[in-house]
Amino acid sequence: MSTPPRHEADVYGTGTPTREAVERIAGRWTVLITHVIEGGPTRFNDLKNRLGVSGQVLARALRDLERDGLVARRVYPEVPVRVEYELTVLGGTMCPVVQEIRRWAEVSAQAIGEARLAYDRGQRS
Repeated sequence: MSTPPRHEADVYGTGTPTREAVERIAGRWTVLITHVIEGGPTRFNDLKNRLGVSGQVLARALRDLERDGLVARRVYPEVPVRVEYELTVLGGTMCPVVQEIRRWAEVSAQAIGEARLAYDRGQRS
């Protein structure tokens, strides 16, 4: 007896691994963090300063990426302790996707801004 074919909605249903992967890459900080650390290991404070994000928000985002196997955290037993983050092999597979998202954002940013202005002007009528 064969298994009935899955519908796309089933693959992306709440709690499915595919849905969780999409939600991870769509996370607010994923693209930005990936962009910074794709160049190599990066210290926490460097990430925080480059992204302009609070330490608490960054720590949570990095922990989520680490939990998903996309980022590795390395602690060096120095004084003060040095902590670096880098992409794992799996995380590196996101780079082409993230680069395309960044390119789209760069190309589309002005048009989005113009659309927002037009929308906002229309809402005030």
